[in-house]
Amino acid sequence: MSEIFLKLLNRPKQACIFVFITTLLICGYVAFVFYKLEVQDEKDMAMALAKSHASTLMNTLSKSTSANYAFAAMIQKSQGDPDGFSYFADSLKPLYPDVTLFSLAPQGVIQYIYPLKKHEKALHKHLPISNEEKHHNISGQARRSVTFQGPVHLFSDKQEVVASFPIYLPNEQGHAAFWGLSITTIDLTDLIRRLDFQSVINRHLDYQLTSIALSPNAKEQTLSASQNIASNQHAIHLDIPVQGMMWRLYLAPEGAWIPAWMTWLGVLLVIFVSLLASCFVYWCLKNRLINHDLESLVNKRVGALKTSNKRLKTLLNAMPDSVYEVGVDGCIIAYHSPRIEQDYRFLGSPLGVDYRAFFPISVGAVFEEAIHCAKEYGITKGHECYLETELGRRWYEVSATYSQSDDEIDGFFVVITREVTFRKSVESELRIAATAFRTQDGILITDTQNRIVRVNAAFEKITGYTEKEVIGKTPAIISSGRHSKAFFRDMYEHIEKCEGWEGEIWNRRKDGEIFPEWLSISVVKDERGVLTHYVATFKDITETKDNERRINQLNYYDSLTRLANRRLITKDLDHILESGILTFRRSALLFVDIDHFKDVNDLRGHLVGDALLQQIASRLMDSTRSGDIVSRFGGDEFLIMLEDVDVSVSEDRIAYRAKHVAEKIMTALSVPFELGGAPYHLSASIGIALFGKETSNSEEIIKQAELALYEAKGRGRNQVCFYAPQMHEKVLERVTLDSDFRRALAEEQFVLYYQPQWTANKEMKGVEALVRWRHPEKGMISPVYFIPFAEESKLILPLGDWVLRTALKQLADWQQDPALKHLIMSVNVSALQFSQEGFVSQVKEVIYQTGIPPAQLQIELTESMLVHDQFDIIQKMQSLKQLGVLISLDDFGTGYSSLSYLQQLPIDQLKIDQSFIRAIQESDKQASLAASIIGLGHNLHMEVIAEGVETQAQFDWLKQHECDLFQGFLLARPMSIDTFCY
Repeated sequence: MSEIFLKLLNRPKQACIFVFITTLLICGYVAFVFYKLEVQDEKDMAMALAKSHASTLMNTLSKSTSANYAFAAMIQKSQGDPDGFSYFADSLKPLYPDVTLFSLAPQGVIQYIYPLKKHEKALHKHLPISNEEKHHNISGQARRSVTFQGPVHLFSDKQEVVASFPIYLPNEQGHAAFWGLSITTIDLTDLIRRLDFQSVINRHLDYQLTSIALSPNAKEQTLSASQNIASNQHAIHLDIPVQGMMWRLYLAPEGAWIPAWMTWLGVLLVIFVSLLASCFVYWCLKNRLINHDLESLVNKRVGALKTSNKRLKTLLNAMPDSVYEVGVDGCIIAYHSPRIEQDYRFLGSPLGVDYRAFFPISVGAVFEEAIHCAKEYGITKGHECYLETELGRRWYEVSATYSQSDDEIDGFFVVITREVTFRKSVESELRIAATAFRTQDGILITDTQNRIVRVNAAFEKITGYTEKEVIGKTPAIISSGRHSKAFFRDMYEHIEKCEGWEGEIWNRRKDGEIFPEWLSISVVKDERGVLTHYVATFKDITETKDNERRINQLNYYDSLTRLANRRLITKDLDHILESGILTFRRSALLFVDIDHFKDVNDLRGHLVGDALLQQIASRLMDSTRSGDIVSRFGGDEFLIMLEDVDVSVSEDRIAYRAKHVAEKIMTALSVPFELGGAPYHLSASIGIALFGKETSNSEEIIKQAELALYEAKGRGRNQVCFYAPQMHEKVLERVTLDSDFRRALAEEQFVLYYQPQWTANKEMKGVEALVRWRHPEKGMISPVYFIPFAEESKLILPLGDWVLRTALKQLADWQQDPALKHLIMSVNVSALQFSQEGFVSQVKEVIYQTGIPPAQLQIELTESMLVHDQFDIIQKMQSLKQLGVLISLDDFGTGYSSLSYLQQLPIDQLKIDQSFIRAIQESDKQASLAASIIGLGHNLHMEVIAEGVETQAQFDWLKQHECDLFQGFLLARPMSIDTFCY
């Protein structure tokens, strides 16, 4: 056998025929097996499709005929009475959409049909009934299954499938007696449409549905078919048994189970594979013979190539550059690089490695760029890259050439790298020098003879001279003439000694403008230390000088009034105190504050307020001497320092001079100011502090003047007051009061007293809540002492909130007492408290929390409050009225309210000030005023209450003049909640 095989290896044609026949037999057998399996798969798929349609048919018939059981149950429940048939059938119809008709056939005669329309002909038809169904009572058993018939024409001309179900009722002996049949009818056409034979056709199959005869007289009948395929040799069939009948479904392919073209394709494929195998064997054996002949030829040429490679290697070793031969796929085919062992030996051997994987990413990118250019242009050079090595960063220049193969299909690249690290270093230094020369500072270079040899663009921009205009000349061309020869002599001496000079100097531009500059001069020497050049760099500092002046202006002068600011006057005061000027002199400091200046900003806006401050500053300057210093200390406060008020040390003369200046200022400010075309009157309060050599610092002087100012304000404003040592005691007292007041708020030392308000018949209608301070050490403190302080320090806000909440909580408690639940609670509200943006919301929240009726809360406002923001006051009053809260106007007659304006306010009550009540018996004029107030209140439909009623005569007079309510010591004093009684 081995001998035959060896002969075939040497005879390619005979081996080719043997392989062809063997492969044809094997492949033909395998193809036949696959053909049989494919045919069986197609039949199995068709049978699965047939079973799916059979299942659909069975499910449809089963679901549609289950209605028979429902009718049987109905007849049995009604004991054979079918009168409810139509109603019952109508309710079942939506549940059985496939059923065409429901019918009942008592004793086999059709008597009930639903729907009856178009089916009247079927009434009274007799249906065949088997003996088993009629005489079931003999055996005691009965058929209890649905029987199908079809296709028939029982109810119409259409083909139908009829399903009947026997119904049995118990007779007198307790046996089941035949009552009749329940019948459901299905349209055969609709049933076949539901089977969806289109899916069979879509699979390229033909179908035929046939009814099989079960009795000798019946005939086989085709129900539906794409074509008659019962006798087709490729057809398969599935029997569908139904109670009383048998259907059969045939399926067959349109041609054959496997298309003929696929069969022929398989035959051709077998032949092709056999031919391919025989050709492959022939080619292999033929090449074996050829390779044997080539082997001897290759051995001869290898020897010649070795000799050529030795010569090439010798040539490459003589080159300092690295040479790489790279294939078109990027693989390094060959290389020669002395630096593999020197500069970047850490990279390893590149042979057989893709250059993109061998070199770092940055170097690989440069290689790729050079190779791409060489591919396009044949040769390229000048590409640069670097490597980080142990010796530092090394720069290389990359050149590449492309050589195409003889067949012009493939080729290779020769890439040469040359180290250019030293050249890059030199270029870098040159670029740095060039960049430095292009700086924003001017640069001027002179030789040892002080002749200009080079200037930069910044020099031209700063001086206005071009390089051509100054080359060969000395720097004297831009000299300003402001500096002496001695200045320049000292400069050059310093340069020779220290090899440089730096300082501020003035020079002149080409247009003649003199400007300041910051100049730096350095020397340049060669490698032997011999002076070769001078390099001067300078910067124009004109803008810096201007900024210094502007910063000084901002630091020491007020931007609005152009007066000295707090920093400057403090500095001047310290200078006077430290310089010894006051050794034999005394001076004075005036602290001026504009009264009620805040009203101008609030009512007319800050722009008008700023304009007013500028006019005030101008008048203050006019009211003082040129040697005096007028400054704006802050806001509407001004400080005026009178330098050298008097050379004597007499306190009287100094005070007289300061008083005179203060009165002059008061007179100047009393003249009306023009604001928006309208005159505006104002006043000022002035505090004066005298000082001399005994004063320690400026802060002490300013503090003394400020204390004097507070004293002037405390005396009613528009006053002049000198500082006195006892003012410190008042300040200390105020600080103590502030601390005690805050502690009182935190520790709840405040209590409420309630003073009743009576009608003319001495019936209590309401109470006024009055706050008292129960100090743990000083005892009970009167409101006259702490209320003004609270308003001035704005501590009236937390106190007022506490009073409102406490009073309404007490009013809520009184709601449980029938004798007190009708009382109205009056609560005083300060102007500051009422001006809060959220005051109305605060009142609303407290009313909601306590649950008191809003109509039993009365807010008392002072008449003087109405001169402020009247629009805001009206809005808040209206909001309070919408809540149901009452509003009382306190101290009426002492303020400045307009009667025309008064009638616009939603006020419920006027309270006559007690000063009018005390004067009723003393002056007819005062009595007339009180009577007028009562009449005015009634005419405006307001309730009038008199406070401070202390005598019976006062009460009788007020009652006679029809005053509505009374409050005072005559009727009841303010009482704590513990002593309060009705």
